[in-house]
Order: sequence, then structure tokens, then C-alpha cells
Amino acid sequence: MIDPNIRDIAIETALGGSPKKSLIDTIVNINNISKEEATDVINSFNFHSQPKRINYRKFSNKKFPHTIKRLPFPFTQIYKYDDFLDKTECKKLIRITDEKVSKSTLCDPEGKILKNDYRTSYTRSLFNYDYAISDNINSRIATILNLNPKIGETLQIQKYHPGEYYKEHNDYFHWFTPEHDIYTEWMGQRTWTFMVYLNDVEKGGETFFKHLNLKIKPKQGMAIFWNNLFPFGGPNWKTLHEALPPVSNNKYVITKWWRSWSLID
Repeated sequence: MIDPNIRDIAIETALGGSPKKSLIDTIVNINNISKEEATDVINSFNFHSQPKRINYRKFSNKKFPHTIKRLPFPFTQIYKYDDFLDKTECKKLIRITDEKVSKSTLCDPEGKILKNDYRTSYTRSLFNYDYAISDNINSRIATILNLNPKIGETLQIQKYHPGEYYKEHNDYFHWFTPEHDIYTEWMGQRTWTFMVYLNDVEKGGETFFKHLNLKIKPKQGMAIFWNNLFPFGGPNWKTLHEALPPVSNNKYVITKWWRSWSLID
């Protein structure tokens, strides 16, 4: 019998975007049970199956208030929103991050936890049961994007020390790859990315979209967000981006990824 607390954490982890294979391995290690038993545990969660059809146009048909500025790039939905968070909220989130961070990971074709020098930052996941501010921010982002909160991955904060980076990458999962098969089994493809800078960075630390020739300088409280897909659901390769290394001071940023469908009601 799995511990109810472990069960809750397992469900939250799945909702956070962890692939099925990775979660099975985690349950095996925590509970000292077989993979077959761990699979039975996951099947008991009664997660939703993938819908027969996903209307990706609903993810593209968005209207935002005048305070949110669309950046003028054809066939790419990317927006900027100043002062999404205030200074007090940003400072609180930075304090929470500094309490506990771990090395940032990468998607792996086998669904394992992968760490290497392609991404050298640190990460903290903010589950709703950890801090009230997490639930508040999740709700506000969902309201802005007009998306079901259940299709959002767990809120994350990334911390970059001077010189740390995340090389160019796309947030969507590439079609016709093992990565796509593993990571879209639950919740489907990534749709929107919503990112908020928690502090000013005097030098370096920009988010660089190479195909748009766009560099965004970190500004405390400012959000940038974009649709990773074209309206028909195909990956928008122009959203390729990288986190350039800060030079002058640490950089803190919140990231929230959104998927195609929900695992639970």
C-alpha cells in the first residue's frame, strides 16, 4: 500500500510534466517496490487518456488587455507584460529559491533525469502545497492566458549564477523523436511558455531568440510569454531561444509551461 503522502506527491509530479517512465522509477526507489507494482499504482490514479482530437487553434486565438504588448514578429505569438509581479513578490520568491535549489535537468530520450553542461543553472519547483504564493501566481497566469489551470506544469524558478546559462533550445517536444513519444504521453505537447524575471540584471542574462534576432533584458517583475506552436499545432521553430549567462549578478526567473490536455479534472 503506497503512503498517501507519496501518492499526492506522485500525482503532483505527473501534473508537473514528469514522464510516466521517470515517475515509475521514482515510485520504485521511494517505496522499494517492483516496476510492475509501481505501474499498478500509477494506473490507479485514473488519469485521462489523450483526447482523440486536440483543437490547437483555441491555443492561438487569444485576446489580451492593452497593458500586454505583442512583439511584432510575423507568424509568432510573443508578448511582454511589465510589472506582472511587484517588488515584494519578487523578493519573496527569490528568498524561497535560495532556501533550496538543485541542478537543472534536461529532457532525455529515455525519460531519465539528465544533467550536463548544456544547461548549468539551478532550479526549484514550487508546488501549490508548499507556498500560497505559488497557487496565486498559477491562477493569475491561467487567467491571463485563459487556460485551464489543470494543463499547466508545476511552477519553476531558475537561478543563474554569473556565467551560468541554458544553450539554445525549444520548449516544445520535437516531432518524430523518442523524446516526443515519452514526454507527450501525459498532457500532450507544450503550448505556451510564461516566464517572469524576478530581478534586474545589469549586464548579460538576456533571453535570446536567434531566429527573431530578439534579446530581452531581464527586468524585475516583467513577464514574457509565447506560443510554442503554430495554429495548426505544429512546432514553431522560431521560438528557439537561449538563456545567456549573467555577468554582473545572479539572475532569477519563473517559468510556467502549458500543455495540450489535462490528466485530471
